[in-house]
Amino acid sequence: MTDTSDDSGDIYKYADRAQAALLDMVRKVMQEAASEGLPGGHHFYITYFTHAEGVVISDRLRAQHPEEITIVLQNQFEDLQIEQDAFQVTLSFNDTPERLTVPFTAVSKFYDPSVAFGLMFDVEAPNVELAAIEDQDSIVDAILSAEETQSDAPSAPDSGKKGEVVSLDSFRDK
Repeated sequence: MTDTSDDSGDIYKYADRAQAALLDMVRKVMQEAASEGLPGGHHFYITYFTHAEGVVISDRLRAQHPEEITIVLQNQFEDLQIEQDAFQVTLSFNDTPERLTVPFTAVSKFYDPSVAFGLMFDVEAPNVELAAIEDQDSIVDAILSAEETQSDAPSAPDSGKKGEVVSLDSFRDK
C-alpha cells in the first residue's frame, strides 16, 4: 500500500480543494457578469500578482505596480472574456486602454462590496528580483508617482453592510 499523505497527514488536501472550488465560483460569477452584465450595484475588486506566470500586462502598468494591482470591474470595462484558467478584460488607466490577461491562479483577493463578500486566496507571491528589471529608477519613479496621484481601488461607499473576508489560512492547521 502506498502512503499518499503529506507531513500534515492531510491526504485529501482540503485547503487546496477549497481554494480550487472558490476560484471556480469566482470564475462562474465573472462568466455570468461577462454574459449578462453586472446587475444592481454589483462590482468586483480583483487583486492579483502582476508577475505571476501567465499575466499579460503592459510594461508601463507593471512598472507602476511591480507586485500587485487591484482592478475594479464596475461601469467602464470592455470585452470581458472568461476562459477556464484565466480572464481577459480591457480597462482604461489614465485614459489609456489596456488589455489584461489574468490567470485565476494569480488572483489573491476578490471582493464585491455591494454585498460585502470577499475572499483572500492562499497564493504565494512570485519571487521577483528588482535587479532583473532593466530600469529600476523608472520603476521607483512610477511607483512614487502612482502613490501620489491616484489610488487604483477607491474605497467603496459605506452602505452600512458589514461583511467578512474569508481567508483560507483560517482553515489550515498551523
